[in-house]
Amino acid sequence: MADGYIDLSPIVNAIEHVGDNVSLIGNDLEKVSDNIQVIDGKLSSTQEELADLRRRFEEYVEQAERTANVQRAETKVGTLKADLEREFGHYKVVRRSSVGLLQAFDVGNVSESTASQVSEELMIQTPRYWLAPALVALAAWSRDDEEVCKRSVTEAYARSQAKTALFFALVLRRQGREAESARWLRHYLAACDPQALTREFAVILEAASQGQFGPHGTALVRAQLTDWTTHLRTDDKVVAEQVRRWQQEIGLCQGVLDPAEAKMLRRLTPPPSFARVKAQAEAVTALSACARKYEAIKDSEFTSGGVISSLLDDLLIQLVTEYDDEELPLTREVAYQDAIIDTGGDLDRARVKADQEISVLDERVDAVTLQTNAAIAPDSLGVSVRTQQVAIGAGKEDFRTAVRAYTKKYRMEHVSNVPLNLAPDHHATAQNMGFPGFSTSTEVDENVMATQLRQVWEQTFADYIHQVSFKNSQMVLPIAVALGVSLLFLLVNRVAGVLVMLVAGGVAAFVIMQMQKQARDRVNKAVAVKEAAYMKSFTMLQDARAEFEDLEMLYEERDADEDELLRVIDVWPDGDNSKKEN
Repeated sequence: MADGYIDLSPIVNAIEHVGDNVSLIGNDLEKVSDNIQVIDGKLSSTQEELADLRRRFEEYVEQAERTANVQRAETKVGTLKADLEREFGHYKVVRRSSVGLLQAFDVGNVSESTASQVSEELMIQTPRYWLAPALVALAAWSRDDEEVCKRSVTEAYARSQAKTALFFALVLRRQGREAESARWLRHYLAACDPQALTREFAVILEAASQGQFGPHGTALVRAQLTDWTTHLRTDDKVVAEQVRRWQQEIGLCQGVLDPAEAKMLRRLTPPPSFARVKAQAEAVTALSACARKYEAIKDSEFTSGGVISSLLDDLLIQLVTEYDDEELPLTREVAYQDAIIDTGGDLDRARVKADQEISVLDERVDAVTLQTNAAIAPDSLGVSVRTQQVAIGAGKEDFRTAVRAYTKKYRMEHVSNVPLNLAPDHHATAQNMGFPGFSTSTEVDENVMATQLRQVWEQTFADYIHQVSFKNSQMVLPIAVALGVSLLFLLVNRVAGVLVMLVAGGVAAFVIMQMQKQARDRVNKAVAVKEAAYMKSFTMLQDARAEFEDLEMLYEERDADEDELLRVIDVWPDGDNSKKEN
């Protein structure tokens, strides 16, 4: 060291080195911040992919359950049909033989002895079935054996009065003996309980709608049916049941909301609330679908060959080939399993569909309900579209009342707004920053919602921004170091101390400025992340609100379809169209 000269370079270098380290630390912090942004983006993407994977998995599980339901139903249907064949297969033999004997009598190519032998064998093989003695009576009638014919008719009538009377009414009408046919028809109607009609009465509806019993027989059926229904409709419970059936029929026409629709609304709305929105969106679709269905039925033309014997053949076949009462329990179970297959394994919809079909297999129904069955499920009764048209006309007031009740129900349950919830983990930034969650609803003004959401995000980032912001306390260390070094040199050499003080102060100022700059950068980045997080949350809420509004608009449009459905009902013919010939 020379006289009066102090080498300050080591101290200056040390102070500069401190500044460089501070700068390096600042750069490292910036890199960490950048990496956090990258990680945040990757977490957000991963979270969305996981949410999508979860939704797909849930859809897969639901589809797998439905597939399993279908497979079980297919197996069970096979078993049930095998049981039907084993227990009642011999009834089928009687049914086939009855049709064959009727055709043989028409053609005259089977001897009386053969007809007698076949019918007597069937009588022995099926001791409880009404059709077997009826066939014996036919064979005896063909060979003019009055004694055997009477005994056989008596036996068949004892086993089933209504079926036997209807059978002979149809056979005699087939032979052109209208007077005798009408007498048997009167026996049939007398044997019927209007509050507990057997399913064979559907055949009468079919015949009456086509005018196949002749003027006297047709008038007899219409008068009796009118008398029954007038009496039964004094019971409010009977009428209410028809309205309920029509409501159920309307409900079966409704569509299902596509799982791809309203995804954000599904995500942000609590499940019970979304279930109500989904229910009302699906309920209104039934109106136009039902209108189209019944418009097509109304416009359907019944065609026939125009040959009375062929039409009667169909009626007789319907009578002798339908299930007997003993077979109905198994048949009902088959209907349910078939419904599971038809609905793709959806057990809830299968039960509704099966109940609709199974109800028409009941052993006994009142006259009004039977007409409703013919109107709603004609295939299950085996009646033609003409009979269905007449039955719908007879029950059009029930149908109209059901439409009003159906729309009233979903309108009373209408959801005009739903809650929207942003969970603490609704996206990656929210999860990382400890977002507390946010709740609003679709009825809240969007600007108000935006303000409230921004406040929540401001509060969420407040601590973090405060943490990374520059604080006056951070100036203490650089200033203290500068003062300490300056004091040390002042004690040694006043001139050198002044120079060191100037250098140290400059370095301290530089360090403080760097720290302030880095803090501003971190704050700016935090603000940018906060703004991006807010916009993502706000967009999610906007999307959910827009989806709800779309469903509301669709609801209003389809709700107006009630007028079209009522128009179809109002123009439905009340009168008889049985005299139409095609």
